[in-house]
Amino acid sequence: MNKKVNITYHEVDFLLPAHRFDIRFSYVTKKGLPFVREFVLRLVHISPMKPVDIATYFGLSRREVDEAITDLVEKGDLEFSEKGQIELTPKSRGYFVSLGSTPLVSSLMESGGVFAFELASFNCVGRKRTYEKRAPGLWLDVPNETVANSERIAKKKFQEKFHKIQEQGFWEHKSYEGDSGRPSIYTMESVRKLGQEPLRLTSYLSIDPEGVPVERDDFEALDDSSVVQELVTDALASARKPVNFKQVAQAMVMLEDQETRSLFNDHSVDIAKLLAAQQSGKINEGEWIPFLGPLYSKGNWELISEYLEMQLAAINKEKGEPADLLWIAPSDGFWGQSLRTSACFSELVERSTTKGKKPTKLCNPKLYLPVQDATDRRAIGRWKQEFSCYEKEVHGLVEGFLDGNVEALILPGYLAVVCYHISWPERLPSSFPIGFITTDRSRVSLVDKLVKEYVGGMIAFETPRDLGEIKKI
Repeated sequence: MNKKVNITYHEVDFLLPAHRFDIRFSYVTKKGLPFVREFVLRLVHISPMKPVDIATYFGLSRREVDEAITDLVEKGDLEFSEKGQIELTPKSRGYFVSLGSTPLVSSLMESGGVFAFELASFNCVGRKRTYEKRAPGLWLDVPNETVANSERIAKKKFQEKFHKIQEQGFWEHKSYEGDSGRPSIYTMESVRKLGQEPLRLTSYLSIDPEGVPVERDDFEALDDSSVVQELVTDALASARKPVNFKQVAQAMVMLEDQETRSLFNDHSVDIAKLLAAQQSGKINEGEWIPFLGPLYSKGNWELISEYLEMQLAAINKEKGEPADLLWIAPSDGFWGQSLRTSACFSELVERSTTKGKKPTKLCNPKLYLPVQDATDRRAIGRWKQEFSCYEKEVHGLVEGFLDGNVEALILPGYLAVVCYHISWPERLPSSFPIGFITTDRSRVSLVDKLVKEYVGGMIAFETPRDLGEIKKI
């Protein structure tokens, strides 16, 4: 029986608030005893006896047995009964779990360190800093009351999950030779919050071969994902926009794209047909290759990079003037909510110039990001932070290219990538990116024409859609 293989149609990063705490505590650990001391106690544990019996059993001289017994008496482990026999004290009886077991002595240890806890279920997520700034990702909202009381909650959870935190390797107790058993918490001395850094969680949204949405996987970084999954559901709902079938269909008409439209059936996309068309397109040298998912997903970007590399190689041979390589982002709440987005654009910038002693400029990468207008400080501020390393190449663009539902990557005359971001909130938790790559000159020309008409257009008198470099807006 063939196992169904699910298909990822989107990947979204979520930022879960996490606090870092300096935690100081004491714990009790068990350790074994020196050989003679251990076996004298084990022998007496079975039955009280006289010193001469102990000497006979171990083959010790009278002096040796006196020294051993005196030492144990002074330590409070042995005492003499009224009959002159040696027996265990209440203290040493606590060393044994059962008759014949190995005696273990408790030692009180002090320890501490920095521990991070996420603020949804207070799973301990390690000790290392993430150094996350305001980076791409959908934030997960936790109650203000939880944030305000995080020290108190972290103290409670650290005690509850003490053994689990040790098993995960987040702290190590100071051990002695002969240590045995697990340490146990003795007292919490202090819990002090040091700061906040988000925990990045990536969710891969999938459908089965029939196009039916698949339940999301739990996050490996968390022992318990139930509360976080509820927060993820809320974040997905907040980022969705209304159904846009009609607008996407109109965009396909504008792009003269009957092929992508033919991939859909009555209830979803025809996965088998899409995969077959993808293979056929590769055989036909990139005339039309469909794909599913965002451009920056690993598999799609590798495919795009393969064809882009071939076209850049052709440009290098022709030694012509470098053209603008334009990437138009859609107005979609899920677009770019991944670290991969900036990494992919970074790759475009790096590939735009050849290597060697005399580097040649092959193209001028420009990323156009959607904003409402020049006063949209929220969106502009977000883009400035997320693409701070490439402010010169990143532009603000008044949103609305093909109603904001279409993403395009165009190298004029050589390559075009088009991606429709379909919103179907009744069926799918996020937008559904689907599109194509083409090196067909007529298709590339049409996409180029529509992109340049929009980017070069005006929204009002002396107010261009292209607002210029994002850092200057």
